[in-house]
Amino acid sequence: MTSVALLVKLSWRNLWRNPRGTLLTALALGLGLALLLISLGLLDGGHEQTIADGVRFGPGHVVVQAKGYQDTSADDLLLTAEEVSKVLAYLKTEPMDRLVRGVSPRLLATGLLSSSANAAGVRIVGVIPPDERNVSLIPERMVIGTYLNSDSPSAVVIGADLATKLEVKIGSKVVLMTQALRPDGAGAKDESEEEMHTTLLRVSGIFRTGLLAVDANIINMPLPAAQDLLGVKDGQVTQIALLLKREGDSSQVARAIRAQLTGAPVEVLTWRESIPMLAQILGLDHAFNYIMNGVILAMVGLGILNTILMRVLERRYEFGVCKALGLRPRQLAVMVIGESLALTVISLTLGLGLGLSVDYYFATSGLDLRLLFRTGLPPALVFDPILYSQLSLNRIVWSVSIVFMMATVISFYPALKAARTDLPDALKVL
Repeated sequence: MTSVALLVKLSWRNLWRNPRGTLLTALALGLGLALLLISLGLLDGGHEQTIADGVRFGPGHVVVQAKGYQDTSADDLLLTAEEVSKVLAYLKTEPMDRLVRGVSPRLLATGLLSSSANAAGVRIVGVIPPDERNVSLIPERMVIGTYLNSDSPSAVVIGADLATKLEVKIGSKVVLMTQALRPDGAGAKDESEEEMHTTLLRVSGIFRTGLLAVDANIINMPLPAAQDLLGVKDGQVTQIALLLKREGDSSQVARAIRAQLTGAPVEVLTWRESIPMLAQILGLDHAFNYIMNGVILAMVGLGILNTILMRVLERRYEFGVCKALGLRPRQLAVMVIGESLALTVISLTLGLGLGLSVDYYFATSGLDLRLLFRTGLPPALVFDPILYSQLSLNRIVWSVSIVFMMATVISFYPALKAARTDLPDALKVL
């Protein structure tokens, strides 16, 4: 025990024989850990923002729709009024109410929107304005005018690219033409179902999301007006979009709703199932991030190996003297490993302090990507240009543990070199 304590004491003293070199080395290694923490925080934050914005432009974290709609996108596949009522009632119960942030029934169809100047095919989205505000990002992306409200049953909001094509502005009148999804009465398909229905609408707002597929095609109108235009019975909708308080609860909520709708011809999908392309993009991004983190860890590891090995090679004479005084090779190896671990702990402390400080700034103030584009943001940039870091405790523990274990393993090679110091050659250095 006394021998081990003596070796630890020697390791600590050897480390501070050159305090400037030790601090510079520790700072350099600490920068590697800080860079790893910062990158993990920004990457995790970017993924969370991508998912949050992606689901709010799409069908939400969880979507309930008629069976087969995901594969066919057939407009005549509708949820019945009973199914809609059952879902909405269940979502108001205590277990679901704590998990769900917003619920928005939607009626989807295709149509032709015309102005006095031009016409364009559009995707009709009939919504309940107060509910849609809690789920969709479109109400937050209004650039001119206002979003829908219950007092304007004939209002419509359109994308900026569509407004430019139709040459319309706030207050302009447009005509929406579409085909009825269901006949007004029960019975087989007849000529009335094939008739085209039209309605006169007034543009109340123009939004810009930055996504061409949305800005040039999507229109939002009040759900009752959309149901009347499409000949849909009251209560029938295409889908019910759910926005959750936490993305991680998507599978749990989807399973719970499926259990309530057992036997009904509906499908309950999480965002990974309803927006598979977004899930695939995030999967590729995760793979790329793992590669980048591996590169950073390799740089940190090589830095540790180079530093410790150089310190060992420069002290061959010292190790030779220690051997001449009776220090055994194993004791020399333990002393070198002790120095390496002490240097690693100092590096980790500096890296944690620096990394967490920068990460806190990015978590509160964010990283403004607009600084990278002096002439403005690219038109294809859909999501928020300010990126906020989200560094979890698990990420911090994982990073510190990986760097510490890597430094411990790497220190074995320099320790082996020190233990194998040849006594005659070492004493000839001077």
